Parts: sequence; structure tokens; C-alpha cells
Amino acid sequence: MNVRGKGAIRSSVLTILSLIAVAVIVLFALPTPKPVAVAAMAQTKSEGHCLATPAGFSVPAVPAVAPASLWTHWRYGASIALTATPVSALMDQPVAIRVSGLEPGEPVTLHASMSDYRKHTFAAQATFVADAHGIVDVTRQAPRYGSYSGVHAMGLVWAMQPQGVRNPRATGWSPPGATYTIWLDVLADQRLLAHTTLTRTMKAPGVTRTVVHEDGLVGVLYKPASPDRHPAVLVLGGSEGGLYPQVNEAALLASHGYAALGLAYFQGFQSDDPQLAQLPKLLENIPLEYFIEAADWLKRQPGVDPDHVAIMGWSKGAEAALVTAAEFPKAFQGVIGFMPSSVVWAGINYGEGPPSSSWTLHGKPLPWVNPVFDNSTFAPGKPIAFVAGYRNGLNNAAAVAKSVIRAERIEAPVMLISAGDDRIWPSPLMARQLMHRLAARHHAYHDQSFCYAGAGHAILPPWRPVNDNVADGVPGMSFAFGGSPTAYAFADRDAWSRMLTFLHASLGGGTTRVSGR
Repeated sequence: MNVRGKGAIRSSVLTILSLIAVAVIVLFALPTPKPVAVAAMAQTKSEGHCLATPAGFSVPAVPAVAPASLWTHWRYGASIALTATPVSALMDQPVAIRVSGLEPGEPVTLHASMSDYRKHTFAAQATFVADAHGIVDVTRQAPRYGSYSGVHAMGLVWAMQPQGVRNPRATGWSPPGATYTIWLDVLADQRLLAHTTLTRTMKAPGVTRTVVHEDGLVGVLYKPASPDRHPAVLVLGGSEGGLYPQVNEAALLASHGYAALGLAYFQGFQSDDPQLAQLPKLLENIPLEYFIEAADWLKRQPGVDPDHVAIMGWSKGAEAALVTAAEFPKAFQGVIGFMPSSVVWAGINYGEGPPSSSWTLHGKPLPWVNPVFDNSTFAPGKPIAFVAGYRNGLNNAAAVAKSVIRAERIEAPVMLISAGDDRIWPSPLMARQLMHRLAARHHAYHDQSFCYAGAGHAILPPWRPVNDNVADGVPGMSFAFGGSPTAYAFADRDAWSRMLTFLHASLGGGTTRVSGR
């Protein structure tokens, strides 16, 4: 279950209410399965097989604020300059930040800030000491004090915290638009020495954007600037519904050389958007044929190579991508699932009527598994984690056998990204179940699976503030997603880079360059 907000993650009251509704439905309305033997698919604990954040990436913390004594006896000349290269770049590209004109050993603080779509300010700072040449180079120097530790070119971005909010951990950053600004200041104590701005964008110059509202489809198509035929990607969001954030991710993919359609498939908490009116309100009984119709439409578009099309999704969108590709094996040449599922789960219907499947095929609901929560899920004073309820659901061997996603039918390579600290559902376990099934049935493709040990249910494109691992709900309640900032920063960069490499290998075309720390 994915609860990312507009452009990134969470903090939607309607999303929270949907989670509450699911929990209440499953806990009180659905029959509790009788004790059964643990399903064969659920016997292996996968978290121990995740990639650890490299030791050089995660280092001991430094004090947040420099002592007043650090600033004494320094005079600071008039030739201090701040440069950032490039000053305008895609959101997923790193920037080299450099201060010059200092005296050797002279300390300065770099302060970075930006706004999100709710006009919250996010900020971070780091205090450095100039090297023997009077230079501070963020790409090769670690701060002595500040919001992050270690050498990280993009540490001032991913370490940003929301300012002036009640619960920083539950206030996720979401981009204010397709283009946004980061303000960078160089300070000596509180005195401004230099200033510059960075422009970050979701789409490269020349990428075209077309709103799709035809043939029953709702989405946004992005196409690369060049007139050549390009491989294409169908991009699906999760249980938040609507058009975002998959539209932003489609824009980034187009910037890397792929025609990409960010597809909406139900309204979710964007139900007040009139362009979504024709879609189902709830994530329940969504026809798999809708995704195939979208893929066929995408293949017919000028500039699209119809023989090289992938489908990718996050969380419930990953579930949709995998089951669609399994039921329509020849439709795609690559399948990618972030925080995937190995089974079809119950839909999310806010308690409106009896439970049903998330998906239908030929007008009939696909068999599904119910998550099974208990009172321990709702421990007073603790963020609610749903992962145990989904684990419990996988123990229902009979339901799992009927609802398993038969990934071996997919006539294309499969890539899975999961999170070792996922508190929404057990994505590492389900990724391993899928990979075990593919291997046991001799799937004739180069399938890949990567799990990130310290990350939670929100591995997204880099580089973004990654402060949040819970979401505020109604008063007195919050919901756990898991993950630590440093682990997210590594997972975002590494997974996105591997994903671009996978697309390039599976579809051809595109670019794979994502770097930085």
C-alpha cells in the first residue's frame, strides 16, 4: 500500500482515512483465518539479504551547530565566491557546490532552503573548514557541524528538514511544481558572505507534455525532445490515486530518453480533480484491461517504438504492473516494481460495501488475500505499522495459492526494488517470493531484485529531502513507513540508477547517468 503524496510522499488526510478504513475493515469485518500451515512462499525472512548502506555513505553524526568560538579571529575577505555546477539541472542529477576565496582553515556555513507545494520551507546547513587552498568543495569534504555527516555532494538537499512544523518526521517534501528553486547562502556565523540559487526541474528542455483524456484514459504523456522513435514506459502510482506522483516520474523518464505515460487509474484523494471524474473513486475492482488499453494507446503514438515498452509502478502500482504483465505476457518488454507485491491483495474501499479484489479480469474480480491485523498493530502512542498484518495475510496458504501473481508468465525481464525497513507491507519478503518463483520455473530472462536495508516504503528518485518516515493522521495517530534519512538517500540514488540501467538493457535507448552522493 503506497501513500505517497502529490509529487513525493504522504500527509493526506484522505489517505490516512483510507488506511484507517482498511485496518478497521480487516480487523473487525473480515473473518479471521483459521490457523494454517505457513504458506511456502512466506517461509523465508528476506530482510537479512538487503543491501546495507555503505560504510562510507553512513558515518557518525556531527554536532548540529558550530560553537561560537569557531568564528573568532577570522576576518573574511571580499573575494569569497559561491559556485554551483550546474545551476540548472534535472531533479535526479547531482550538483557540485564550491566556495572559494577563503583563507586556509577559515570556517563557513552553507545554508540551503526550498519550499514545497504547501509552502512549507525545508532547510539544511553544514559548516566546513577551508582547505589549504582556501576552498570548500562539498563533493570531497565533510562538514564539521551541520545537518548531515560524511562526504555528500547532495547532503544539503537530502538532509533538509521542514521548518516551523509540529512534527518534522511526518511532514514530507513534495515539489511545488515542474520547476523549483533551491537557495544557497554562505555564512560566517550569521553574516551573509555569498548567495546563489539552483534551478531543479522534472523535465529537460524540449521534453513535451500532453494531457491525455481520450479512449477512456487519464494521464500525462511526456516525450523526449528528439524526433526519433523512443522506447516507452507506462508509469503507475500507488494507493494515493490520481495523477501524482507518477506524472513527475514520467517527466524524469522522458528526460532520460523514454516516452513515458503517467497514468491515473482511480481518483483516490484527488477526487476533486474534474479530469479524474470518469475514473473509479476507489482502488477496488480496477480492470487490468485498462492498463493494456493504455499500453496499446502509448504504442500508437508518434515517436514511440511499439516493440520496446515497459511497465513500472510503486507499491499498489507495482502490484498492478506485475499482475497485468503476468496476465498479458506479450504486452511489455520490461517490468519494474518498487516495493512490490507477490499476491493480489484486497482493494481499498473505505468500508463502502463488502471487500473485494483490487483488480478484475474479463469483468471478474481476481482472487485476493486479506491482510489480517490484530490489536498489536494499534499500540497506543506508537505510529501504526501495517506490515505485520500483511505478513499475517501471507500465512493463509489457501488464499495465497489462489491469489499469487504468476510472474513466470511474463515474457520480459523483471526488476524489483524493495525496502528492508518497509513498515507498510513486507516488500523484501514479497520480492523474494517473486524471484523464487521466477527461478523455480526457469524464467528465461535476466531478472533482478535489490533490497535496501535501512530504507522504508518510499524509495523515490533522488535528490529530495528524506526526513520523513511517519505520517501524521487524525489527532493522536500517526502511521509508520520506516526508513532513515541516510538509508533513503543511498537507496534513492542507487535504485534509480539501477532502474535506468535496467530500462536501457531491456528497451535500448535512454540514458543511465545518475551519480553523486
